[in-house]
Formats: sequence, structure tokens, C-alpha cells
Amino acid sequence: MQVSGHIQRRLLVNFVADPDEVRPRLPQGVRPHVTGSGVVVGCCLLRFGQVRPDPLPDFLGLGFQAAAHRISVEWEAESGATTVGVYVPVRHTDSRLLPLVGGRIFPGVHERADIRHEQTGDLIDWAVATRGASCGFDVAVRARIDREAEPVDVCDQIAGACVNANVGVSPGHNGALEAVRMVPKHREAREIAVEHIESAFLAGFASARPAPSYLIEDVGVAWAEASLPRQALRAAA
Repeated sequence: MQVSGHIQRRLLVNFVADPDEVRPRLPQGVRPHVTGSGVVVGCCLLRFGQVRPDPLPDFLGLGFQAAAHRISVEWEAESGATTVGVYVPVRHTDSRLLPLVGGRIFPGVHERADIRHEQTGDLIDWAVATRGASCGFDVAVRARIDREAEPVDVCDQIAGACVNANVGVSPGHNGALEAVRMVPKHREAREIAVEHIESAFLAGFASARPAPSYLIEDVGVAWAEASLPRQALRAAA
């Protein structure tokens, strides 16, 4: 089933870490995608609107906020071609419905969290307070929008590893990997200055160091199930 919606705002907070530190945190079937600076790790903070299964009209869609922690990875598909995507160990949302339907009707398993987003002038404050078994993924970010910033070159290694990544793999309800393809209607992103970041996930990488972060706004998007990495399919067989 395809799901459509609208990304009102997407903040990609990026660091890079050493491949040897990242590798043990990945599931079977994927490996670190290494740029010239290291492996991109980070968190993706999102505000959605009009999210609904196709072919429902957009006025019946839901609005909610979400957060996804991610590691840039690559793998071989069944065809043998190399795919660059992200591994998402956990997703969070402030929606009460999404944890019930995520991984079933809506792509991706989601955990509940308290998510706060505020903007004062060009300053954005975004905070995620997690709960229960996934409580080690709190985030607090302050970032400043540069209205004069030019769109980033998605051929850049850091930008390409996160802005261009279409497929995310993550644990499903049964613990096995599931894959979701997210296709935005455009990939226009601008660099944004992160002035403050607190993240238990990022702090867990001793080698992590800041990398360019990006802001994407006002873009239609669709999600659908994607093919799993070849080795993950064989492990599940």
C-alpha cells in the first residue's frame, strides 16, 4: 500500500563517525556507507501533514511530528546492484495512532514520544523526549535558518548520503528487518547552522564529529514498501 503526505519541515542533523565504531551497531545485510569524512550518523526531525493511504483525499490525512535516528549504510539488492540508504534503529512520533498502525498500514514501526517544535524568528528549537524501552533517544536541537543560503549540491558526499537516500531499513514488529522507500517530490535542501545539540544517540559514538546539517521544507512525499538487502533476505529464509 502506498501512503502519501506532505513534509512541512524536515531537519537533518548530521555528524560523521569512524566506520569501525559504526559497524558493530548494524544488522546483518548492511554495512557502513563511508564518505571521505566518515559515516554519516544523525537524527531526522519531521513535521508532517495530510498523511493518508492512497487514494484517500488529502483533507482526510493526519498531521503529526516524528523523529528518526539513522546511520548511512549500503547493501546489495537481489539484482546485485549496490543501494545506498539508511539504517533506522528506532522511530518516534507524537501521534497516538501511528504506534498502532506503523509497520502495518503506515510504513515503519514507531514509538511514542513527546515532541516539541518552536520557532522564534530564524531560530528553531526541536526537542524529543522518549518513553519506555526506547527512552535512550532523547534529542534537543537549536538551529538557525539562513534565508540567503543556496540549495545544497546533492552530489556532495554528506548531502548525498542523507538527502538522496530513498530507502530506510529498520526492525519490524517481529525484530526482522523491513524496508521502506520514501520518495519526495523534490530534494531541495539548504544548509542550516546547528547551534546546540543534545543527543544520547550521537553521544554514544566516541568518534562522532559535526558535519553539515540540512533543512527541507514544503514538499509532497510518498512511502511504499521496498526490497530488503539480499543478505537480510537470505538470513530470514
